Amino acid sequence: MEINDFKVPVKGKPIDKETRCIHYHSVNDIIAIKFKCCDQFFPCYTCHEETADHVTQRWPMNEWNTKAILCGSCKHQMT
Repeated sequence: MEINDFKVPVKGKPIDKETRCIHYHSVNDIIAIKFKCCDQFFPCYTCHEETADHVTQRWPMNEWNTKAILCGSCKHQMT
């Protein structure tokens, strides 16, 4: 599912325009995570597990400076 306000698509099961999903939807749950394995954003790891056709791959420590977090409020990517 793509949320129109974002420059990048957010996959999985988001339920609003701040990236909350069916699994995590409190007032504080407004980030999406870019997964190393597929280079795509998902609202949470469970959304990735339920919709991706591959195993999750973690970012290695030497790549933690990669912009892999998308803020659902300000729409910016950050490390």
